[in-house]
Amino acid sequence: MKIKKVEIEAFRAYKSKSDGTFDFTNEGDKPSNFVAIYAPNGFGKSSFYDAVEWAVTNYLERLGGEYNKSNFESAAKFTKDPNEGQKILRNKYADKQVITKVAVSTTRPIPFENELPKLRANGRDLSFGDKSQRRNEFFRRVVLSQDEIDRFLREAKPHERYAKFMASFGGDTEIARKELSALISDNSAELSILNKQRESLIEELKQPINFSVFDHFNSVAAELNAAGENIVLADERFSSQSEYQLNASLVSRQHELNTLLQAKTKTSEALAERLKKIPEIELHINYQVEQKPQLSRLLKGVTDADKYQMLFNSYNKCVEDQKQAHVRLNRLIEIAENTETFLITESRLLELSTIQKELTEERSNSTINLASLEQQLSELNSELKIADDRALLLRNSVDNAGAVYSSVSNHRVQIDILRQQITAKEITIQVDKIQLDELNRELKEVSVLNITSNLLLTGNVGVLLFDQDKIEQLRRCQSDLDLIEVHNQALSATQKALTEQMEQHEQLIAIGLDYLAVQPSHICPLCTTHHSSVETLLDKVKSQNLMSELSLENSRKLSLSFMRQKELREAMQVITQQAVEAQVQQLGILHKKLTEVSERHAQAVFEKSTLDAECNTLEVGITELEKLVWGLSNDELVYRVEAELSQLATKRLNLLERQAELSTQIQSVTTWIKSKDSELYALIFESERKSCEHVYITVKTYLNENAIATFDLKKHCEVKKNELDAEVLKYKDACESLASQCNLLQQEMMADGTWMDFTNLKLKKNDLEVSFIRSQTAVNAFYESLSDIIIVQSEDNLEKVKGVITGAIEDCRLRVQELNKLLNSIKLLLELMVSFKPYIKRISLQEEFTNLEQQQEQRNRVDEALKAERDKIVDSLKMLINNFFYEDLINSIYRKIDPHPAFKKVEFRADFDSDKPGLNIVVSDEGGRLISPILYFSAAQTNILSLSVFLASALHAKDDEGNSINVILIDDPIQSMDSINILSTIDLLRSICLQFDKQIIISTHDENFFKLLQRKIPTQILGSKFLQLEKFGVVVPVEPFLN
Repeated sequence: MKIKKVEIEAFRAYKSKSDGTFDFTNEGDKPSNFVAIYAPNGFGKSSFYDAVEWAVTNYLERLGGEYNKSNFESAAKFTKDPNEGQKILRNKYADKQVITKVAVSTTRPIPFENELPKLRANGRDLSFGDKSQRRNEFFRRVVLSQDEIDRFLREAKPHERYAKFMASFGGDTEIARKELSALISDNSAELSILNKQRESLIEELKQPINFSVFDHFNSVAAELNAAGENIVLADERFSSQSEYQLNASLVSRQHELNTLLQAKTKTSEALAERLKKIPEIELHINYQVEQKPQLSRLLKGVTDADKYQMLFNSYNKCVEDQKQAHVRLNRLIEIAENTETFLITESRLLELSTIQKELTEERSNSTINLASLEQQLSELNSELKIADDRALLLRNSVDNAGAVYSSVSNHRVQIDILRQQITAKEITIQVDKIQLDELNRELKEVSVLNITSNLLLTGNVGVLLFDQDKIEQLRRCQSDLDLIEVHNQALSATQKALTEQMEQHEQLIAIGLDYLAVQPSHICPLCTTHHSSVETLLDKVKSQNLMSELSLENSRKLSLSFMRQKELREAMQVITQQAVEAQVQQLGILHKKLTEVSERHAQAVFEKSTLDAECNTLEVGITELEKLVWGLSNDELVYRVEAELSQLATKRLNLLERQAELSTQIQSVTTWIKSKDSELYALIFESERKSCEHVYITVKTYLNENAIATFDLKKHCEVKKNELDAEVLKYKDACESLASQCNLLQQEMMADGTWMDFTNLKLKKNDLEVSFIRSQTAVNAFYESLSDIIIVQSEDNLEKVKGVITGAIEDCRLRVQELNKLLNSIKLLLELMVSFKPYIKRISLQEEFTNLEQQQEQRNRVDEALKAERDKIVDSLKMLINNFFYEDLINSIYRKIDPHPAFKKVEFRADFDSDKPGLNIVVSDEGGRLISPILYFSAAQTNILSLSVFLASALHAKDDEGNSINVILIDDPIQSMDSINILSTIDLLRSICLQFDKQIIISTHDENFFKLLQRKIPTQILGSKFLQLEKFGVVVPVEPFLN
């Protein structure tokens, strides 16, 4: 995956999409492998990297991460305006309707896009530390921001570095280590608790026990067993289980006795209460005997009152029905009297309806006929207008023909001129195209040349414009190098031989000195030369250094030869570099010529298309003008027009005659329709007047209510009158009968003394009933309550009941005394059982001690197994760290930049000895001595080490599908570096682009470094892209640098 284009709108420093579009493509929509962005600090470099990371991952590690979260929160809270959304990601100056959006187009088919949702009134568009919405986390491995370069080593603690690494790459293995560590910690805590419990149990088991505690308990239990209880006796075999069972049985028996005691006590109290109520019950019984006759009389009076009220209501209803029958009879008489008048009106209305229908049909037919005539007249008028318009058009054609023929002639002359100009432009375009093809061919040949000294020596430089004297000088340098190489081989052989001879010479001197030490003499034992003394001979032997002088001379010659070799190679490198610069200069000239010719060619094409358009416009104009004169000559046009005008005049006379006839017919039909409308209005008025007469409405309503046909009306009135006469007579007889019954019932009630206000009568009856029922209820309740305690019958008199209650109370008192005595004995046994506790506790402690030792043994076995498993997991994690960080590659990159003279090897070591594992980064020298870079390295050296680690990781980065991520983003990496480190870093980045086919996107605030990148990684040769932010949030391309 490589990035082609980044489009930023209303995000951070970038306000508009036009100012925030970064295009990284070359010809053929191919992404450049090297992109450099220059801008002074504060112009929006980091905002660019933020935008790319946010679009791909929906997250910003620099602002939204856990690092420095509290500071970010405090700063945001301090600068937030109340009741207004806080914009951290959104550009503060963008229009409200513009959406904050970033799109990253890559070599993948689908671009990465992200939009910022609408900001709430009191919200914030970035949540610090929230990773819930993060996606495509793999992309973080190829983004190195300014603060991360320094923070990776200098600010991140080892355990934080370890946690960050494991959060991304630890997976199930790290989860297993955490779980095992937690289990080991929990197990150790449990073992500590078990040891404390064991020591406590040992101390308690040392306490003495008294076994005579069972004697008193057994004596009391034996007495109770003799009285009928079944209590187990205690001895030394008594266990906690036995103690629990005995205690449960005693408590159960105690509860059972308490229940019996409470029941007997309640029974005795209830019987005493009933005994006190006997006089009250006796009063209730006497009251019922006295009031029973009065209640019977009142019950009969209420029944007679209800019967009288029913008869009286029937009488009133009968009187009302009689009145209604009289009303219906009077109405029927009125209908019968108006029958004849109604029938006459009904007949007239039917006649009017028939006439009205006939007139309506005639008027409708006349209206249809009128519409047809008006349609014919409209069509006739349209045809007449068309004829007039045609005659006018013909006359205008003849009048304007002269100007039309003149315009056609002028257009044809202009077309001939334009065609001549088009031919000249086509020739110019053809010449420019040939020149463009030649320039493109030459440009391609020059650009594909990979300028090296070997290429220059072979002379295959094609069309490259380079000084031949320089090439000849390069050949001479190469010849001298070849001669020096042969000379160096000879000197090296001589040096080797001298070294061997020096060893033999030194041996010979040593033998001579040994000989002279044994046999001192002034004569040399090798050459027999005489010397003045033994000491002189010894000094002469010791000072023999001829071989050393030869070796030194030979070494000096070798050194001079190597220096000459270096000078020649540097001279060749200079000539090669001059050839590269000549290639770049020639490419610039060719590009300039190509641009000029292309612009001239495009201008010629544009002018030709303009001429073609003018020519086409004139041809279209000729066609339109010829249409105006029908494509005829002037004489033919005049003849044709006069003939057609004659025909149109004849046609117009015929049309005018027909128009007059239709107008006369329309006037006649319109007059007839108006007369029929007057007749219809008169008929409708009479019909409405007849329908509104009172007699007609009254009879019509009766007919509709009773569903009677008009012709049956007379007969209906006769029959109905007879029925109503009979009904009135029947109601009269019924009223008289009901009045007689009411009088008789009233006299009977007066004789019984119950003729009074019916409401008062019912109240007296109800009051007496309630008193009687209340008294009977009290008597019944008394006998029912006794039947739950003792056996009594409702027929028993009160004296007998009183004797039975007194006997039952005495029996309860005796039983309560027995139960209290038994309960006291049970309570005593329970109190004595408390003294069993030490013995029972001793047994329980022994069992608990045994279980505790078993648990300790199990916990110790678990601890050993967990630690063994954790050691395996730790070994796997160490291997994972070593494999992940690609130490060989990191060291290769680190040595290429070469920031430190001694410590050149980088190692990653994980520390699992503490509670929080750490990931330490150390460097070592050739002797294996380790140091921590954060303690001994400078800022520049620390940055270089961080950059090396990042580049090694980024070169092996893969996405979620296992595909390589072929893009690396670095924000301002050269801070604090010296010039040697910077040059090495540039060579390293160029090597990564070429060898690994990676796309590097780098930014810098240093203009000199930016220009150095343009020289060392030129656009013309490597296809690099160079951009700059000319002001805050505005990106523009930079022209290629020409040497």
